[in-house]
Amino acid sequence: MKKKESARKKKRYTNRRLSERYHYVGEEKTTTGLHLTHYDTHAKSTGAIDPASASFKQLTNPKQINWIEVRGLTNDELISRIVREFGLHNVDAKDILTPQHVAKIEEYEGRLLIVLNTCYLDDVSELTPEHVAILVVENTIVTFTERDSDLFASVHQAIDENVLRIREKPIGLLLAFLLNALAASLVEHASRVEEALGDLEETLLDPDGETTNIGPDIQRYRRAYMLVRRNAQPLKEQFPKLLRATNGLITQELLPIYYDIQDQLVFVLQATESCREITASLVDLYIANNDLRMNQIMKRLTIVSTIFIPLTFLAGIWGMNFKGMPELDWRYGYAAAWAIMILTALGTWLYMKRKDWY
Repeated sequence: MKKKESARKKKRYTNRRLSERYHYVGEEKTTTGLHLTHYDTHAKSTGAIDPASASFKQLTNPKQINWIEVRGLTNDELISRIVREFGLHNVDAKDILTPQHVAKIEEYEGRLLIVLNTCYLDDVSELTPEHVAILVVENTIVTFTERDSDLFASVHQAIDENVLRIREKPIGLLLAFLLNALAASLVEHASRVEEALGDLEETLLDPDGETTNIGPDIQRYRRAYMLVRRNAQPLKEQFPKLLRATNGLITQELLPIYYDIQDQLVFVLQATESCREITASLVDLYIANNDLRMNQIMKRLTIVSTIFIPLTFLAGIWGMNFKGMPELDWRYGYAAAWAIMILTALGTWLYMKRKDWY
């Protein structure tokens, strides 16, 4: 485990120096695949792109809206070529190839680059980070994701069904759908973690609930909401830069949609803040329940010890075997000893019960 963490830390710092070529330093092994979707009011087509194409920009249709999906970042040379072909600097390729890079929105002349982080549920239902980048150039959007996932499945559905007349609108609406898909994903994860923490709280407050194994669950959900917050907060802070963009990408008609996306990010932060407070109370409650459980155990042990103290005293007296001890020669001495011990134990138990000591 330590070796894996050490390797991860080493990878994260690979792209820190300026270089002519940068490498993907994440852990996803998805082979880089390219998909092109272009559409207009009358038609839509989707297909795979050969990574060996001479020019990706020439594959786009200047009369339609073009969306190139780059799924998987392992082919760093291909990523760098795409970035340069669409007029960005090589350093921008470094930002795309570096997972968990700080979220940012950069506006260049006629170009917009959005770098952010989101998360997804892996095969064992653990929340895992994913790096995403969006490049906007004229009538073309290029999205970069670490996995070949259904992260933007809702966007494809919206294009097919012409939701909000997306196929009749400029590219700013497609960007809004992409950002909304990412924001909705964060909202979903934040809400799921908040609900799970609420269920844990009910379990801890239930006197008959099983709480012995809740500690690891609290820690797991704590890591989950911190991941969601770490992904949402930088994007929310950068979002006003997108609203102030001067490239005409966001028209007055699209402003309400972008404000709604910003509201979703605010909701995520509020939900994660609620998760933080619930987690703090859960930790206190969990510790208090453990202390209470330990007190109950100690109380039972004390009761048992208290009952056996007089019995031990009696056994010690009769175990000395003095010659002048008449009980040793008495025919009913053994039965009498048992009777005295049972009555003593019963009397001690009744006395403690009357005093309500347990």
